[in-house]
Amino acid sequence: MVTKVNRTGGAAAAAGVLMTAGVEGEWLLNPQRDDGSISDKPEFALLLVVSTAGFVLLSLAIRGLRRDSARRTRPARAGATMTLIGGALLAVFGALVLVTGLASGSPLEASFLAFALGLLLLSIGQVVWGLSLRRQPPAPGVWQLLVLAGAMALASITVPLDPWHDVTLVAMFLTWSALGVLLLRHQAVSDIAREPHPHSSGR
Repeated sequence: MVTKVNRTGGAAAAAGVLMTAGVEGEWLLNPQRDDGSISDKPEFALLLVVSTAGFVLLSLAIRGLRRDSARRTRPARAGATMTLIGGALLAVFGALVLVTGLASGSPLEASFLAFALGLLLLSIGQVVWGLSLRRQPPAPGVWQLLVLAGAMALASITVPLDPWHDVTLVAMFLTWSALGVLLLRHQAVSDIAREPHPHSSGR
């Protein structure tokens, strides 16, 4: 049976992989010139579709985790809401870059404001959310991974030079994959614990 936790964990695990593939693919294939214009539209489109799918899944994972844990305290609700808005802004960024890049041959510069604001909200929101869940995490290790993801988002803002910007971004993305795997494993263990165990029959 697929539960809400399974859906959240699966979305988080897939989001990290897709976001990483998009960022690393851009670094390896380099479909844009130094001035931002697109040199290879098929590669550009593929990488943006992959990244944007990851951003959308990240937003779904945040929403699912928020539903299960954000109502517990006011800081948790505030941090979760900031994190959700930050993830949504990354998805908006990906869609804008994809559409404007294919339409004009160069992504709209203003779209990067959505990316910067999304990272800022993620850096603050994930740390606040994670710290607020220390006493009652939805699963062991969740609050630590949220804090780590927030720290990596902050590092990507404060260290904009390559390759460290991409390294910290990938670290944040993969932290969400780790969080997803953790949720899936925790749910699997809980399911096993709830299964009825046969009792030996007396004679």
